[in-house]
Amino acid sequence: MTKPLHSNKDRMSKDEAPYGFCLLSRDKKTWGDEGTGSEAIDPDSECENGCPHYNDSKYNSKEDIIHLNIASFRDRLCPRTLYNLFHKAANPKRIYVRIIQQVDHSSGDVDDADCWDEFCKNYPPCEPYKKQVRIWTMDAKSAKGPTDPRSKLSAAITYDYENPDAPLLQPVHTNEYCMQTDSHMDFNQDFDLGMIDMFHRARNDYAVLSTYVAPMEQTDANPVSVPHLCMVHFTGTWRNWGTKSCDGLVRPKMTNIPWGAGLSFGKCHAEVNVPYDPYLPNIFDGEELSRGFRYFTHGYDVYTPDKVLITHDYHGHQGNPHVHTWGHGGGKSDNAKNDDMSTFMKEIDKFRESVEPKGTKRVNIIMGLAKEDALITDTINKSRFGVGTRRTPQQAIEFSGFDPILRKMVKNNCGNLHWVPFEESNNYGVDDTLARPLWNEGSITIVENNKQASVRGASPSIQPAPSTNLSFKSSTSNLSRTLKVKLQSEHNALYSLLVILLILTLLITMLSRSRIHNVFKSKKTARMIV
Repeated sequence: MTKPLHSNKDRMSKDEAPYGFCLLSRDKKTWGDEGTGSEAIDPDSECENGCPHYNDSKYNSKEDIIHLNIASFRDRLCPRTLYNLFHKAANPKRIYVRIIQQVDHSSGDVDDADCWDEFCKNYPPCEPYKKQVRIWTMDAKSAKGPTDPRSKLSAAITYDYENPDAPLLQPVHTNEYCMQTDSHMDFNQDFDLGMIDMFHRARNDYAVLSTYVAPMEQTDANPVSVPHLCMVHFTGTWRNWGTKSCDGLVRPKMTNIPWGAGLSFGKCHAEVNVPYDPYLPNIFDGEELSRGFRYFTHGYDVYTPDKVLITHDYHGHQGNPHVHTWGHGGGKSDNAKNDDMSTFMKEIDKFRESVEPKGTKRVNIIMGLAKEDALITDTINKSRFGVGTRRTPQQAIEFSGFDPILRKMVKNNCGNLHWVPFEESNNYGVDDTLARPLWNEGSITIVENNKQASVRGASPSIQPAPSTNLSFKSSTSNLSRTLKVKLQSEHNALYSLLVILLILTLLITMLSRSRIHNVFKSKKTARMIV
């Protein structure tokens, strides 16, 4: 395979880049000549090590169901988003919308009005869509950042997959499409057809289309440039940074793990296999990169869309005075005004108090940025919200170009990438994922020196003895798995031995000097007596 054409300029002609090109960087000091300028996209480059799994070539872009998750925080634009969604879709009857709205019931502000009521009031008729929308309401005073409602919506998708006979809204099937956007969006005409067709242009059953969304002014404008996520920086954890662009793409462009929460579109088996982590309260940085990292290890590949089909009202959203007020309510909530979500959240909520660590530290453990007790790390990563088993975390680090030790990007991977092979599992691995525990449920049996002690509901912060074997028995899946945690390596044992020897040597030396001093003193005393 010939090396794709590289240019030290920001733009390339159609002759130079017939399949489009992507901007690498303008920072020659950091990336040198090879990492700056732009690179022509080679559609065959992705298959350097084999091509992605693609068995679902028979699809119906006009009829296939789309499930959309929207988390809304005190947003007057939510009703308009519903209007744009249903009125711009080629087939609105195949779209099912799950919304969690966080509002302050006492404010009387238009931003705290009910999304459905305002949709019906301002954009009639709403009745044709009543059975396609399910909205849960939360008190904005209890808001814990964007990950909290998004994780609840993710759990609702899993519930409707596992309970097709009694769904919350609509049964979910693995080969249907699951999408996530914000509550202040617009859509191109017939965007639903376009998103499904674009997914299949990636020719990858495990594709997830995602990026930072273009501004609303580009709705139906068919711009040549599309936003491209490929850079991150460290702020205490990883976050997306320095959005690049790709021009003239003829198919989605594989990215190096960065995923954007404002637009995500893929098969619903991706949502079930890589659900939002519900134990990340009050975080913003780290939300997106940790999920992109988990997507990759589960076998999924994030792609930059080749067209702008969904747009974001940045001006309207940023002009909302409430947009940055989550977390200011002190976590106090009028539970009477919160909709009951226990049907699909009770198992997750059961462990909410005992799960430690949460938030940023948990994100950093998953991505190898924080060192923690081996038992805690293993418990997190073998839970349903941990890393996958199709690709290793080390492969994710190498593919991404960011270094967890140096805590910075060390390679510019904004250009052509090679797909990383993995072995498929039955049903896209969904059955394996759902068999994983939510957390350390059930009992921990500690085996040490042929002695057993059972700790019911024990915290994973228990410090096992060296070479302890631990058996976790899941009460929900009736599965048993054994984790062997060796807390002291041979290196540490040797180091400890050397320290002991050094201490003994010092003691012997001190004793020897003491004896010599005593002998000298006794001889001197004898001479004085004589």
